[in-house]
Amino acid sequence: MKNTMMVSISIFILLMIAIGIGGFIVFNKRLAESKLNKESGEISTERNIQADVLESKEKMNVGENSLQLQIISPSDQSTVTSAYITLRGKTISGAEVFINGKETIADVNGDFSVSLTLEEGDNPIMAVANDQEGNVGEAEITVYYETAE
Repeated sequence: MKNTMMVSISIFILLMIAIGIGGFIVFNKRLAESKLNKESGEISTERNIQADVLESKEKMNVGENSLQLQIISPSDQSTVTSAYITLRGKTISGAEVFINGKETIADVNGDFSVSLTLEEGDNPIMAVANDQEGNVGEAEITVYYETAE
């Protein structure tokens, strides 16, 4: 259990570093384009479209090297009365998905599921997906397990 947790934490730290580097690159690129636009006094339609696409990706929490990853059930902050749940989610077809250290592969439709055992109280659940091109996506929820007494 400790090894699984260490692997999950290591993956999480690596993802945060990658996301930070990607964000820095995107920020510098946008800053350079902004300076160029101010100097030339022109704003090209192509740059506007690229900025709109990037903004849409940021709103969906999807970066240039990111995968869309969604946990469908259970919902975040939900309370359950069973220690055993099946987490279901969606990403791209064939992506490797790790949920709290358990590995699965998304089917041809991008659907995946994993059985989890909860402990009493709050249970943070971290999902990380990656594809063969090195794109990564992540999602996190917390599920509260309350014993039925």
